[in-house]
Amino acid sequence: MSIKAKLVLSNIAMLLVPLILFAITFFSIQSLYLTKIHNEYDIVQRRRGVIFTPYEIHAINLMRLGKISQDFAKYPDELNDKDLLRKTNDDLLKKNTFMILKKGKSIIFNGEKTKNKEVISKVEQSNNSEVISKVEQSDYKSSDKLGDFFMVSSELMGRQYSVRFSDGTEGSIFFIVDASRLISLYKEFLVELIISAILIISIMGGLLTFIVSRSILNPLKELKKGTENIKNGDLDSEVKAKSKDEIGNLCEAFDSMRKQLKKSIELQAQYENNRKELISNISHDLKTPITSIKGYVEGIKDGVADSPEKMEKYINTIYTKAQSMDYLIDELLTYSKLDLNKLPFDFKKVDIGNYMEDVMEELSLDVEKKNFKFSYTNKLPKKISVELDIQQIGRVLTNIISNSIKYMDKKNGKIDVEMKLDKDEVIIGVKDNGKGISKEALPYVFDRFYREDSSRNSMTGGSGLGLAICKKIIQEHGGRIWAESEEGVGTNMIFSIKIQNN
Repeated sequence: MSIKAKLVLSNIAMLLVPLILFAITFFSIQSLYLTKIHNEYDIVQRRRGVIFTPYEIHAINLMRLGKISQDFAKYPDELNDKDLLRKTNDDLLKKNTFMILKKGKSIIFNGEKTKNKEVISKVEQSNNSEVISKVEQSDYKSSDKLGDFFMVSSELMGRQYSVRFSDGTEGSIFFIVDASRLISLYKEFLVELIISAILIISIMGGLLTFIVSRSILNPLKELKKGTENIKNGDLDSEVKAKSKDEIGNLCEAFDSMRKQLKKSIELQAQYENNRKELISNISHDLKTPITSIKGYVEGIKDGVADSPEKMEKYINTIYTKAQSMDYLIDELLTYSKLDLNKLPFDFKKVDIGNYMEDVMEELSLDVEKKNFKFSYTNKLPKKISVELDIQQIGRVLTNIISNSIKYMDKKNGKIDVEMKLDKDEVIIGVKDNGKGISKEALPYVFDRFYREDSSRNSMTGGSGLGLAICKKIIQEHGGRIWAESEEGVGTNMIFSIKIQNN
């Protein structure tokens, strides 16, 4: 999953999860406080899953208290029973409610402990007759729905029920609910909801941030550890990509770079060893002919070559040794220019068939001088034009055929050159029946400075640059070069040249 997807999902989770948890918390706390309200006011009311406001609860509670007023209306003698009034009021006080009884214009019973002046004033100002007329016009079952609600203060709410005393005097029963405790419960409820919301948002935000940041920071720690290992020269410690996001891809790319760097360093070390070996071998190859040249020159100076035949032999040997040195130096110069991309190529559009005929005619003479058989076959179905450097491709063919001659270990040696078409490439193969190349050496024959025979035999040993030069030249032509060989059977050196598109 990408980092962008992780961040999007974490943002969605940051919204949804706290909402779900808050909803669960809300209903849990609401249930708890409804229980408390029930215990405090003897009422549990809900409306479509939402709790009533405090004033609605007061109203409902006061309406339910109408049963008491009905009992007093039915048995008016009980209105004069002070003990019954006190007992009834004591039960109401347990639910934060108290009762006031008014006879005519006089208050004959006040169940309020604090004797609030505002309550007394409201009760004294009330009119009994209007309420009584309503009660008289109603039946018993609906009388609990009648009466007047009134507000005393922000914490006190009351309801008035009409009664008639046994002596016919009009009166009223007032039930007053003390809302202070209910308001306190609502404040506690709101405070707990706010605290719960803050805790849920903080905890979930922190948890989700930790999870997302961990999935990002852990791979970065691995990456940092990997860079420290590389800095300290340790290229064997793998940087594992545990995630499939952009950082995981970065870790994979970094580990790939580590492997490539390790391979490059190992290759560089190998090149360095090859270079040292090359210097040693070239020193040997240069020193040997120089020593011979010096010896023959001293022989001439000392008069050892005292006949025309000996003199000619000495001079021919000196010339051959000088040619060998010149060839070795030329190979070194050519490869260094190729390696630095400073060897100029002169590409020309040529008919590959005509070109090969000319080159093969020239090279066949070198092969036949060694008494080896030579054949050339052109299997191209038609004339084909290619772009190539005539001189450099000639060098490639010369190097390959020279190697075949050099490593030929049979008297009946033969070299076969074949040219054919393969899709958009011309394939040229030089096959011999020489001693072949071992399986171990075959993958390295085109590496610079590599030579299977490390004896530095002047008859067979080369600089180790011939095939490396061939590879560089073919690559500059956009082609491929490879070898097929079997030890004791022979070798087939093959290279390709792209066909010129018209």
